[in-house]
Amino acid sequence: MLMMGAMVMVVVMWWRCGGYCNVGGVGRGDGRIDNNGDGVGDGSSNDGGDNDNLNAVFTDGSKLEEKVAAAAYFPENPDRSKTTRLRDGASVFSAELEGIALALTEIKKLTKYHKNFVIYSDSLSALQAIQSKNFKVIDIRRLYNLIQKFPTYVHISFVWIPAHVGIQGNENVDKLAKAVLNRSSTSGKLICYSDLKPKINTYIKSVWQRDWDAEGANKLHEVLPNLGEDLHRRGEGAGRKLETAMCRLRVGHTWLTQSYLLKNEQQPFCYACDSLYTVRHILIECPDFQDTRRKYFSVTDMSRLFREVNPSRIVGYLKDLGVYGKI
Repeated sequence: MLMMGAMVMVVVMWWRCGGYCNVGGVGRGDGRIDNNGDGVGDGSSNDGGDNDNLNAVFTDGSKLEEKVAAAAYFPENPDRSKTTRLRDGASVFSAELEGIALALTEIKKLTKYHKNFVIYSDSLSALQAIQSKNFKVIDIRRLYNLIQKFPTYVHISFVWIPAHVGIQGNENVDKLAKAVLNRSSTSGKLICYSDLKPKINTYIKSVWQRDWDAEGANKLHEVLPNLGEDLHRRGEGAGRKLETAMCRLRVGHTWLTQSYLLKNEQQPFCYACDSLYTVRHILIECPDFQDTRRKYFSVTDMSRLFREVNPSRIVGYLKDLGVYGKI
């Protein structure tokens, strides 16, 4: 079990009527902030200790394309503000946590003079991860390890604030973070493995898509050319029979068009126009079925047919032709 040094409090607040309302938190203390976002309200410790006003720090992370940066802004002493440029490809979430780490590192130097601090962040996900002690996230473990080294009399509050609503401290730290995005040198901190997951997923999907594009003769490829598209549309009152029929139509394997393989017979021809009998031919190609088809849909593309047309209309068309029972 991780033993904590400083007392840690996470307070979730929202903006209302020009101020803030505490809607949940862990620990003790008051984390209210003045309307201008720079000065800190009464926020004195509730443990009966001396009255030490909360010392505010604003943190933020910023990302532009692959460039990522973080900052911590001290409104009472801007010279203490810190910035860092993370390695390309890091996530905004990691940048937000890095901004908090910058704040904690600088706060450590101030504990000789102050004991109450409040860190304001507009990243609710970062604060929730801190509050839940999600130690699966490496950066959360690092933050708690930093806090563990603080003197036990230090109180640190983490408070959520909304972004871009005119809070001066939040606006200033946002500018600081964006200002270092074009800095060429980056910190030595490695990218967290979780930040690479989206890139890995994108690469795997591109390889899968490339292999799928090579399957041009596959009947399903015409229906689903791009992997990841959702073609599953349910008709009103759809049951198992309708879902089974739609699945068979999508993959192009129906009793009507494929049973000849099981019977070791020749491929059948359309009874209306004497063309090879395929699902595509029945649904969008056969000229003799055109008048009937127009009553239900007008698309001429298999992919659009299954994306845009309600399954009940496709079934209605097949029933009108008298072939639905043979799907």
